[in-house]
This record gives sequence, C-alpha cells and structure tokens, in this order.
Amino acid sequence: MNFKQGIALMSSLLAFGLGAEAGAVCTQTGASQADRDLWNTHGCWQDFFLWQYQAYGLKSGDWSNRGWSDACNVSLEFPKHWNASYLLTYGMLDNFAQSFHGTADYRGTAEARSSNFHDSLYHGITDRTDVFGTFSPRFWPWDTDKVETACPLYNPNASNSNPASRAGDYMHEGWHANFDKHNINNGNTGGHRPGPQGSCTINGCDYFYFHGISKYAFGAMWENDGTANRFHSPNQVQVEFLCDVSDQSQWWIPLSVRQTAAADANSRAVSRFINGPGYSCGSPRPW
Repeated sequence: MNFKQGIALMSSLLAFGLGAEAGAVCTQTGASQADRDLWNTHGCWQDFFLWQYQAYGLKSGDWSNRGWSDACNVSLEFPKHWNASYLLTYGMLDNFAQSFHGTADYRGTAEARSSNFHDSLYHGITDRTDVFGTFSPRFWPWDTDKVETACPLYNPNASNSNPASRAGDYMHEGWHANFDKHNINNGNTGGHRPGPQGSCTINGCDYFYFHGISKYAFGAMWENDGTANRFHSPNQVQVEFLCDVSDQSQWWIPLSVRQTAAADANSRAVSRFINGPGYSCGSPRPW
C-alpha cells in the first residue's frame, strides 16, 4: 500500500470510530496461486476495500496486524478477505438459465446488513486451525451476529486458502445466520446433523435439497416453505456458490480460481450430505 492509500484507509476507519488493537495472526508468508491470479485482475482497488470493510462490518480490533493498514499486501488476511469479496461481488455470470443463484443472493448472504437473508452481522477472524469458520448468534437485542473465518482459509499452503473457498465460507456461515433469523433447527452438531450417516462421512451433516435451475428468482434464495421442496442447507448453499464460480462465472475469472472452487465443492459434495453426493461441478444443468 502506498502512503496515500494507507492514510485514506486509516482516515476512513477513524471516521467510523474504530480504534486499533493488537491481535494474533495466521501465516503471512504469501498467497495461493488463485489469490494472486484474481488479485492481478483488479490490482489494489482502494475504493473497493474502503467500501468492503463497511459492507462486511469489519472491525479494526479483529484485523489489526492482519493487513488492516496494509490493504494492498495480498499475503495478509484482510486483503485476502476483500479479494474473496471482490469475487462474489463482480465475478458471477448471473445466467438465469444456468446459474443456481445470482449475485444478489450471494451478496445478501455474505454482507453485514440486515435483510431477508439474516439479521445484522459482522465478519471477524479467528486463529483456529480446526475449522474453516464459525457463526455466533447475538445474545442480546443490541448485539450483532458474528461470522468468523479461520486460518485454513488464509494460510497460503492450505488447500482451501483461495478466494472461492473463502467466499464459500461466507455463504456457509451466512446461512447459519439465515437459520438463526428464521428459527430453523438444522441439527445440534454445530448447526448440522450428527454423523457419519448416510453418505456423509463427517460429524456435521446436511441434506442436499435438489431444486431445478431457475426455480428461485435472483434475490429469492432465502425463501423456504418448511419442506424439502423449497429449502437450502448451509453446505448446499456453499456448494451451489462454488459450482457457480466454477461453471457460471465471468469470462475473466482466472482458471485457478475456477479449479479450486470445483475441487472444494466436489470434496464437500461427497463427504457432507446424508443423501449425497449432492451436485458435482460440471454436471449437466438444468435438471
């Protein structure tokens, strides 16, 4: 980040009353090929990251020592976070005849503002290495729900340290927030069902609720009728997003981003659904 960019970011943050606190960090030695390839499509877009930290509710106390004041250094966590946000904000094709859902759905799930998708939330970060992310509901009326992403989405040599997988976790945790808003009980194992069971090989399983392409108007993914006919699970939202990145993203999205999205989605499809394998990226659409 150059001097003017650093001053612009810090001035904007201070204007919103955000202080600076020290924090631990994930591995900051580099970035994955997919992160670097996507980064090269936009460089360091100051207007975007100044918008993004507000749209996602980021707080300096969570992100200091993680690129909060060095937003153009893609080796650090905050730049990687907004790099993933850039992908889901601008990278989707929004092809109603082929995409599972549209940008309006994915932004509504990921961003902080209260909507039909979820109540107000903010994005934090954790140094845990045993999870990809967590969702913590508010405990008091004046609190805010919290989505945290973890080091396996940021450490450069981790398989899921790429923009698509990171944004995919925004979908997963954002859908836990959706369930919290709409009082939906998806199970008592971290918001999932205990396992292994059926085709699910982990302890934390979902069902994949198949739906035809174009069944949901863009912006309507949050709708459900309380039955399998019109419903999504957290892992399903994540897989559908990742497959839209893989198969239905803008022409300029790098191949490395598409490939890592497909690998993550297909791995989840065979391991996380009781009625799996769910959907695999590249399979024919629609059905």
